[in-house]
Amino acid sequence: MAGKRNLEVLVSTTDGSDLVNLTRNPANDMDPSWSPDGQLIAFASDRNGNADIFIMKKDGSDVRQLTFDTMDERIPRWSPDGRKILFLSGRDGLLSVESARFRYLDIFAVDIDGSHLANLTRTPSADEYEPAWSPDGKTIAFLRSGVIRLINPDGTNERALHPPNPGFSDDAVAWSPDGKVLAYSAFNGNHPPYTDTYVIFTVNADGSNIKRITELGYSSARFPSFSPDGTRIVYNRDAVDEWWGRFETQNVFIMNVDGSNNIQITKDKNGRNELGGPQAWTR
Repeated sequence: MAGKRNLEVLVSTTDGSDLVNLTRNPANDMDPSWSPDGQLIAFASDRNGNADIFIMKKDGSDVRQLTFDTMDERIPRWSPDGRKILFLSGRDGLLSVESARFRYLDIFAVDIDGSHLANLTRTPSADEYEPAWSPDGKTIAFLRSGVIRLINPDGTNERALHPPNPGFSDDAVAWSPDGKVLAYSAFNGNHPPYTDTYVIFTVNADGSNIKRITELGYSSARFPSFSPDGTRIVYNRDAVDEWWGRFETQNVFIMNVDGSNNIQITKDKNGRNELGGPQAWTR
């Protein structure tokens, strides 16, 4: 009988060679995130029953558990100075109205030695997700109920990023390298049937100057990510089945920050695939 499959954290060189399994554990190890200096990796693992946050050295040694709770804790995100990690947890949330198995998610922060764990959002009856640090580490962007919100790292001064944009529900967000602009994808409730179901906008960090930068017809654009020099955006693009409205083959595209000069990077053509996102640039 075939052995049980599980998730592992692996690294390789940029050409795909020298693939190394860092975790080698029968549990599921997932959501890896490099520290800013490239020396540590944060990840989630259910090796003790439910998912908790761990860190390890880049060679897989010195594994340390940072969180200890009976609720799953996922999606670690390093602060720019490498001193703190954000993660999602339902430890303080009420039971979800959609499923008694899950609790609503808050955004937490913890020091990399496991100290000073704090709930930043404290909304027990709503989910927060997609946390993203500003490049200077002074602001965190996240999503709640289809709206991008900003908050200070100590949990104060929560506010909406931009004024309401009727018909659109924010979906995923990324900061430009200089912290002056954010790109985000949004579900387009205004679209004609099967066209531009998700679109990408840019907006200044003060909420001004919202610009829609994708008009793709029978396609859908999600998960934007800025290039290190801030001049281009990589994103996922779906073909849309015009008869049934289903997302079909996904591919990665790059465009200028104004939406021009779209270049297709991956060339998948057959069937449905799931790329996930956002994609990550080398530094």
